[in-house]
Amino acid sequence: MPTKHSHHKQRLRKTETRLNDALDRLRKGCPIHPLHKHGYTLTVAALAREAGVARNAIYTNHRAIIDDLHAIIGDPVKPITTWQDKLDELHGLIRIMKQEQRQLISENALLLQRALAAEAAADRHRRHNARLIAERDTALRAVPIDPRHKRTALRDDTAEN
Repeated sequence: MPTKHSHHKQRLRKTETRLNDALDRLRKGCPIHPLHKHGYTLTVAALAREAGVARNAIYTNHRAIIDDLHAIIGDPVKPITTWQDKLDELHGLIRIMKQEQRQLISENALLLQRALAAEAAADRHRRHNARLIAERDTALRAVPIDPRHKRTALRDDTAEN
């Protein structure tokens, strides 16, 4: 059974590996974090974001990586970018945008269908409400009493007695 102490050391090693990998990616100009795709400044915050580690963990447990970061800032390595690499990157971006466009078109069609159904339901309810109001008004309308009918009813009552 691993002790708490060895578990802590194992976590520190994993974090250090993640930080070193992230530092290499940032240094080569190949970040994977979405916020770094359009540019970044090599800082502890950028390193933490790229590695998925809290900055506080870097400052408290990984001071050596900060020294490496400062050494790199003094001597940055420029990424080698060819036209073919840039073209491949743009083709990938176009593919992603086309996929997003298809998703948006599908979502718009679904929303339009729901809006039309809602409008039809509202129209149905409006017509039903108008019918109910007309029935209520008819039921509440005063009905004149025919005096001849009343007399006949009274005569029938007296004839029976």
